[in-house]
Amino acid sequence: MNPATSVIQTLRPRILERRTRLQAAAGSVSADYVHNLLAEVDAALERIDNGSYGLCETCHDPIEADRLEGNPLIRFCLDHLSREERRAHEQDLELATEIQAKLLPPSNIALKDWETHYRYQPVGAVGGDYCELIAASDGQSLFFAVGDVAGKGVAASLLMTHLSAIFRSLLSLDLPLTEVVSRANRLFCESTASAHYATLVCGRATEDGAELCNAGHCRPLVLRPEATERLDATGLPLGLFCSGRYTVSHVRLGEGDSLILYSDGITEAQDSEDREYGEPRLIGALRSYMHQGARAMAESVLRDVAGFRGARPPHDDMTLLIIRRHS
Repeated sequence: MNPATSVIQTLRPRILERRTRLQAAAGSVSADYVHNLLAEVDAALERIDNGSYGLCETCHDPIEADRLEGNPLIRFCLDHLSREERRAHEQDLELATEIQAKLLPPSNIALKDWETHYRYQPVGAVGGDYCELIAASDGQSLFFAVGDVAGKGVAASLLMTHLSAIFRSLLSLDLPLTEVVSRANRLFCESTASAHYATLVCGRATEDGAELCNAGHCRPLVLRPEATERLDATGLPLGLFCSGRYTVSHVRLGEGDSLILYSDGITEAQDSEDREYGEPRLIGALRSYMHQGARAMAESVLRDVAGFRGARPPHDDMTLLIIRRHS
């Protein structure tokens, strides 16, 4: 089956735009080069018209959606690339993996009042989850975030990189958290395609507790000795509406309390009978190790998710961030 009509409708204008740009550049580059590229564009438009667009020309199976998103002119699935194309694809993946690894924060950042630990497990070589930990220069506060960009693979990882650059730039301006998120939403919305969006929860931990903003992401958990609190979202995902408004809530965190942020790759993990891991089981795994520190809690969750899945492979990126107030 070829890609959905909505996907083709999104990509067709991009292909036509490429044709317009090529025609405009015809006088400044080689005529043969322009002719060959125009032939590629016209062939893609013809495939859209005859219903074969997005299908591999060798096996006729659908081409990977994230690759079509990145290059709407491609004609072969990963299994049927030429040797040169396969090597180029491998080099791109290696570079994307290296870039993403360098963007991730140190796995453990400790401040006077806080200890942290996160785990980031993409389902492939690169992922679309976003994880951030940035300590203020005075060592008194900590910015944290976990997000999930729509999509998978290299295309999603590029959007994650873009989102990371936006937040790191805004955090250098020392703005209130509501302003940081509102500006990030506007910049992300104005600089990405309309189909792109990201769920996100972020905040700042200070000696008074934590301020939190949730833009349509999985609800954070607050683990206290006596109970677990769930914190609902207060805003829409980033990128849906450029004028989106976001509110910030304050969370009291006492000694030994933990704030848990995660992506839905954890709670939506499935076993062999299509049952989801779910929030209650996540809470149980966290609480079983809550007195042993952030690292032990994270390891407990990942072991439990792996045991729950059994032989079934993961279907989505998994990110888990734990911010714990020192006892």
